[in-house]
Amino acid sequence: MAGKPYVLIGGDPDAAAWRVLLVPHSGAGAANARVLSPHLPPDWQLAAARLPGRESRIREPVGDLSTLAADVAATARALPGTAPLLVVGVCAGAVIALEAVRALQNSAPGLVAGLVTVSYWSVDRPPHTTRLLPDSDDPAELLAAVRRFGYVPEHVADDDMAHTYLPLIVADMRAVQDYQSGPEPVLTSALLVVSGEDDPLCPPDRMAGWAPFAKRTRQARVSGGHMLLVERPAELVGAIKANLDHFR
Repeated sequence: MAGKPYVLIGGDPDAAAWRVLLVPHSGAGAANARVLSPHLPPDWQLAAARLPGRESRIREPVGDLSTLAADVAATARALPGTAPLLVVGVCAGAVIALEAVRALQNSAPGLVAGLVTVSYWSVDRPPHTTRLLPDSDDPAELLAAVRRFGYVPEHVADDDMAHTYLPLIVADMRAVQDYQSGPEPVLTSALLVVSGEDDPLCPPDRMAGWAPFAKRTRQARVSGGHMLLVERPAELVGAIKANLDHFR
């Protein structure tokens, strides 16, 4: 592994009351987790998974879902500290986080206190009536598709930077876009499902489908749309804080 698979953002892991491992959305690096820092309690330790293909791991291939999930599971085992660990998966990162936590139930039972999925529909059914990305490799079509998810800000959508990161975003989305799973193996750790009230991709009926995926499941609806991590970080942290009793 060429680069470090995670970054620690604030807090002392040995003195932390809670540890949080963020698995970011498609194309995002570990640096995206820094938007949460101003809103975190001082006794929380935040870590962000740095997946292949970005930042110091930019030369590594992204890989498929099983490879990404194994990467996150290894990261969770490597984190310093002993406080209860919450794995927070954002959008496509929720699928990677789910499979990582499932793997950790076998390889490191008791390590994960809970999984938090953010802005992702229940995976018991196909994602949508249409594919998230077109089958075409035309850059203009792909850029238009990822812009609908908010992964490329409107003001940089035509810049060289947007096209530089487009292959990474597309690789991430294609790794999960056809993912579908029943609730087995059911999570032994608690599951918190967070979604935005104005997110057209996460209507209440689709979020309710998460219920059988864990022995204890709870929903939290917050103000905002699909990109809660970058647009509503205070509300996202607030939803997790308000539900800490769910993970004890």
